[in-house]
Amino acid sequence: MALSALFILCLLRMPIMAEITKDFFAKLPAAIDGWNKGAEFSIYTPQNLSDYIDGGAELYISYNFKSLLAVKYTKENNKEMTLDIFDMGNSFNAFGVFAHSRETIDNSVGQGSEYAAGLLTFWKDRYYVSILAYPETPEKRETISKLGRLIADDIETEGPLPPVISLLPRDNLIPESVHYFHHYIWLNSYYFISSENILNIDDNTQGAMGKYRDPGGTFYLVLLLYPDHEQARAAHDRFLRQYLAGAPEESIQTKDGRWARCRLEQNLLAVVINAPSQETARVFLAKIKNKT
Repeated sequence: MALSALFILCLLRMPIMAEITKDFFAKLPAAIDGWNKGAEFSIYTPQNLSDYIDGGAELYISYNFKSLLAVKYTKENNKEMTLDIFDMGNSFNAFGVFAHSRETIDNSVGQGSEYAAGLLTFWKDRYYVSILAYPETPEKRETISKLGRLIADDIETEGPLPPVISLLPRDNLIPESVHYFHHYIWLNSYYFISSENILNIDDNTQGAMGKYRDPGGTFYLVLLLYPDHEQARAAHDRFLRQYLAGAPEESIQTKDGRWARCRLEQNLLAVVINAPSQETARVFLAKIKNKT
């Protein structure tokens, strides 16, 4: 499905407003380190998120975003700090949005966070939070971190990671490379597979991707959990036919001399891409067990 079509479909099925985001405004501190909370706030839904995030709304909508609470904090000399709290519906999607563009591993706020150049992002339970005060100063960084920790503490529960994440082998994994998705567009943004959805990925698919270091270079592992074996088999057969050119051993050498291989186990499809050798791909896939 084209991303624009996905956008329209989501608009039709999303509720008008997820009321829970309103609760956060009252809980937020009225002032912090001389920064004062604005008297007004805005709530955005899939219907109007693009009015607020021009060109970036489809990322959140593809992760089944529910609503966004947007708040401003201000200080003298027209200084401004922007706080956005996204209700992503569940912890799987909150983690997916957070991990989409992260480059480092930091667990100092919430269940995972990242800070760079005046921007703090973190996730906890069903929420993804962004706090921005630019340009960065040491004082702003301290306030941003303090506000982030206060908000994280107000989210009383933690949410589980998507089960498919636990199936990624940890040996030689680059932790910050781990992504979760259920739309093929985002898989292609991490490593281009095809302009078509040849792995039959949809909202009912749990997808994970990780990058691995090897003496022969880096390679990628894609794990896809489907609702049942029949759907996994259909995706396997399509990938084998369209990407691996029907190779009898489920592996193929690409033009750059690297290897791609797939393996099906129950409702789990595992795909190795850019492996340094056919044997590396075979041995690596043999380690993966479906424990969900």
